[in-house]
Amino acid sequence: MRFKKTGSNTSNKSSVSTVGGSVIGLSIGQNLVSMVQVSGKRLDQVQVEKYATVQLPTGVISGSEIVDFENLVSHLQQCYRKMKTNCKRVNIGLPASSVTIEDNLQYYPDSDISIQEFVETEVVRVGALDEMRYDWHQFEQKGGEAKTVLMVAAKIADVDRYTDLLDELDLNAANVDVDIFAVANAFSYADQMDGGEFAYEKIGMFDIGDSVTKTLVMSGGRILFRHESPLGLTNLLQMIQHDYQVSEVEAMRMLAGETPQPEGFKASVIDNFNMQVVQEIQRALQFFATTQNIEQGDDLKRIFVSGSGCVAGSGLAQAVHAQTGILTNQVAPVTVANSKLKVDEHRFAADANALTTAFGLALRGLA
Repeated sequence: MRFKKTGSNTSNKSSVSTVGGSVIGLSIGQNLVSMVQVSGKRLDQVQVEKYATVQLPTGVISGSEIVDFENLVSHLQQCYRKMKTNCKRVNIGLPASSVTIEDNLQYYPDSDISIQEFVETEVVRVGALDEMRYDWHQFEQKGGEAKTVLMVAAKIADVDRYTDLLDELDLNAANVDVDIFAVANAFSYADQMDGGEFAYEKIGMFDIGDSVTKTLVMSGGRILFRHESPLGLTNLLQMIQHDYQVSEVEAMRMLAGETPQPEGFKASVIDNFNMQVVQEIQRALQFFATTQNIEQGDDLKRIFVSGSGCVAGSGLAQAVHAQTGILTNQVAPVTVANSKLKVDEHRFAADANALTTAFGLALRGLA
């Protein structure tokens, strides 16, 4: 998603554009800043060059709002320095809550207006045309006169607030996308690299992020259902702080295994949090079921979970499967790509789940 006024840039599709070059995907969460640098000309050539994460102090980001711009810039600089890279091209994602997404617009090609004019009539429902950035994608479909169109619009001020962050770092915004599309992009890439078994199946994707769990139900490259709920890594850290009377920093170190975990830590904290995640997933699936026509059904072939709130080896996938009856995999899409990383494998395995959004952003429009 480039939020331009012209062109029909791909906003949501199952294939990933990879035409060469190197680019950094930047994800900004409430607790964590993540950067992933990738390069490649074809899907099977995508390589993870470098990555870095930096923990954000409380109060810099609240939900999806930037509260302390200067402090955020400082931590972004710290994260970029950790990368030790000369790459200046960055794909950054806006939070879905700050954009308007219309994913089932019906456009008739034989009408008196062009596709751009059609989209603009929808954009002005959100705000004045000269105050908005927008983009769209027209889906290919067989039969029928109408074409399904996905439209995304954001206020210029909101887009500029994120691109200004990159300006402060002397970096270039190659693409401005939406975080939820980046999640879809990452999972679609992982499926294609695994043979594309689920490319045309109905699957559920759950990104348990810093403060929000993003739910996507997809089929054939299209998002059928999306939902966000306020549950993520922040809740897990708060549970650790409450149970063991430690600071947020100490809770993060304990979770990462950098400090000893007390006896019973998994049973009292991790398993408890996993059940909260399972309950949110069940609720989201219930919401999804209510949106479906009888002919469509609501059966999912597989559930995938990832995100910073997914603890490696926690048994989350097994817990989701046990409660939903749907086969579930915990997947970190960044681990599917070829790797040129010069880091400890155990460290990367521990960080990989938190890199899903940044990796999905990095995949967007390599050039």
